[in-house]
Amino acid sequence: MRPVGRTLGFLLATITSAWSQDFAQPGPFVASRRDSTMVRSGGSSFVATVHYPATASAVGSPFDPAAGPCPVIAFGHGFLSAVTLYQSTASHLASWGFVVALPQTQGGLFPSHAALAADMVSTLDWLASQSGVSGSVWSGAIDGSRRGMMGHSMGAGCSMLAAASDPRVRAMVSMAPAETNPSSTQACASIRAAVRMLVGSQDAIVAPSTATPMFDNLLGDGQLVSIIGGFHCGFIDSSFIGCDSGSITRTQQLAIVRREATEFLLVELAGMEELRCQAWGQPGAGTVRAERPSADLDGDGTVSAADLAVVLLNFGECARGDLDDNGTVDGGDVALLLLALTA
Repeated sequence: MRPVGRTLGFLLATITSAWSQDFAQPGPFVASRRDSTMVRSGGSSFVATVHYPATASAVGSPFDPAAGPCPVIAFGHGFLSAVTLYQSTASHLASWGFVVALPQTQGGLFPSHAALAADMVSTLDWLASQSGVSGSVWSGAIDGSRRGMMGHSMGAGCSMLAAASDPRVRAMVSMAPAETNPSSTQACASIRAAVRMLVGSQDAIVAPSTATPMFDNLLGDGQLVSIIGGFHCGFIDSSFIGCDSGSITRTQQLAIVRREATEFLLVELAGMEELRCQAWGQPGAGTVRAERPSADLDGDGTVSAADLAVVLLNFGECARGDLDDNGTVDGGDVALLLLALTA
């Protein structure tokens, strides 16, 4: 099982209510936000809006020490999209014990996708470094070993570039991922993190089919979730000129986004294996899902005896190693692992 912090202990204390709760609803923590200056390795800086578990909801409230150290997620915004358009989703994740940071860079007409991806990695690096600095507002707040990426449209493509460049990233949720320059589709061939891609079935800006080759290229565990009736601007909090629409409302779509992102990240980033069967079982309401579990269960880049050991250890359970996605680790999964082992 992946290492966990005090956040997991707190959440396990409320696990009974969590099982009966829709993860679209707020979590056990109060969420706040603040703009914080991130410093790149070369010394230059930029501003990111950070959403986090706090002692009060007012902007800039102190971090809640009961939540830390938290998994940390860098979130890439869409083309010409202000980071404030993702406030409801980022705040929701903060209520579930995540720190979510949205770099306010590359917002112009001619953005550099590579630069936004680099700033997403720099965001994770800087916040992790500050967690160990006494007196920092982020002191004790961040578990730098539990890194995630998120994004929408251009920012989702950039999150793939970022995850491909940083093998420390464990999990990623991408929303309506767009092709980027350099290619996010090609970058997926280097991503071993667990990935849940969300697309809207009626997206008129980035066709849902754009995500298919990205999904097919993934090296690690992947899920491609189509939100029935979802649309491109249904992933943001309000519309602007040029937005599309779908057969469901923005409120309905954002609720599905909150549920799908929270559930997945609690398992893959916060280490809540108790929810794995739920996250990798039947698709949530209003969605259609494709899955491609990886036989590289320990994420070391090769299928080996260590991966077979994971299957045998979890035999008979709904757990990591259910390669045929039938709800139980069984003989079929042993056979699939052995096939991958000899390939």
